[in-house]
Amino acid sequence: MTIINKSLYPVSSTLSTISKMSKQFENLQLQLATGNRYNTLAEMGSDRVHDINLRNRLSRIEGYQANILTVENRMSFYTNGLERLDEIEGSARDLAVPNAYGTDGINLTNARNQATNLLKEVIDVLNTDITGQFIFGGNKSDTKPVSSFEDIMNGPNGFVRYTENRNSEDMGTVAGNSGRIDQALAADTITLTEDGDHDFGFKIASVTTTGTAITGTAAPVDPLQPDAEQVATITAGGVPAKGDAVTIGVTFPHDRETVQYLTFTATDTDPVPEGGFAIGADADETAANLDAAIAGKLENLTKTDLRSSSTYAAADGFFNGMGETQDPNANAWYNGQDSTNPRQTVSANIDESTKTQYGVQANEKGFVELIKGLAVFSVSELSPLDEENAGRYDALVDIQRSRLSEDNNAQTGAIEVITMELGIAASTVNTVKERHSQYGAQLETMLAEISEAPKEEVAMMLLTLQTQLQASYQATAMASQLSLVNYL
Repeated sequence: MTIINKSLYPVSSTLSTISKMSKQFENLQLQLATGNRYNTLAEMGSDRVHDINLRNRLSRIEGYQANILTVENRMSFYTNGLERLDEIEGSARDLAVPNAYGTDGINLTNARNQATNLLKEVIDVLNTDITGQFIFGGNKSDTKPVSSFEDIMNGPNGFVRYTENRNSEDMGTVAGNSGRIDQALAADTITLTEDGDHDFGFKIASVTTTGTAITGTAAPVDPLQPDAEQVATITAGGVPAKGDAVTIGVTFPHDRETVQYLTFTATDTDPVPEGGFAIGADADETAANLDAAIAGKLENLTKTDLRSSSTYAAADGFFNGMGETQDPNANAWYNGQDSTNPRQTVSANIDESTKTQYGVQANEKGFVELIKGLAVFSVSELSPLDEENAGRYDALVDIQRSRLSEDNNAQTGAIEVITMELGIAASTVNTVKERHSQYGAQLETMLAEISEAPKEEVAMMLLTLQTQLQASYQATAMASQLSLVNYL
């Protein structure tokens, strides 16, 4: 009996083909299970470089998106804080209503209490933190940028004591000296002399007269030091006519650029109206009457306008702004970074060539002016209601309305300007974020085309390969059983 030679049927090559098909079947099963076209970089061939580049770019986008999320979180806190500070600024303006004393001066007491509470809230807002990072201190975010209310106001060198010292310096305590102006009368001549070369009290800016009977001049005490103490000389060379006037220009501690004019008008009316002086029988009597009118006016202003101005001057010295040296006699109220460009103190890369800058400092002008205004009212004891306290209140109101006016909203460092600048930064961030989303989606699609296995296509290939394998197995099995004996 002769068996057909195996060479008549290529079993080995057939088995090799079946093995390859089985391996391909396993790979297709794995693709269907994992969704990945390739299991190793080696399998990717020429697609490997494109896959790596796409993944690197996507990784960079994810990093930028993480930075954007950090910026957005901080921006949301800024938005809430700035909105509240703007509301408090409006409340501070509402405190400054001329002649609004209330019944028995109740509004004067309320103004102080309300200012105190608002100041505490301002400090809390400026000490806002995100997981321990304080956001109103520039890039110095590990400590509270603003000291506590108690330390600022009532500390050993706090604002209360600092203001008391400043008030004492500005008002003067020597008899015949009001607001640091020495006043003397000799016959028909009145002299007003600043009592030293310093920045306290009134400063004499000018003297002018109308008519020919009274003359006046203002000049340095020492011609060799024209910016040192000044002296005003007023001489009644005769009896003035009714309506002749003497005007003295003075400046106040909180604002040396603005001159306030005190006008005294000659009158024969009895009693003498406010702002007037009686025409005397001769030049000496007229000078005495004018001297008394000037002294009375300076004394009244010293207790009212000057004291309020002095308190604001104390606030200017205590709550220093950007780049200014802290007064050595005052507590440090601000502990954050002190940069002339606060926005640049904190930045984040949000794209390859795009950086957003969004730092904020609690010692920017808008915040400082708000703190000053509230602190001034907080330390000002304005009750009971009397002429002196009413005058002080009205003087505070005038300064407050000027300092916190909406007209200042366009100044650098104003709360509104900070809000606008952060809004521009937020707009840039949103634009870049949208671009990243669109570009990232495109990259994901390109990557999917390379690395992801299409399920429908893989399933069809599996079915086709399954059919081919089954046919191959059957053919091989049939061929392996063939022999000549079966046909004899």
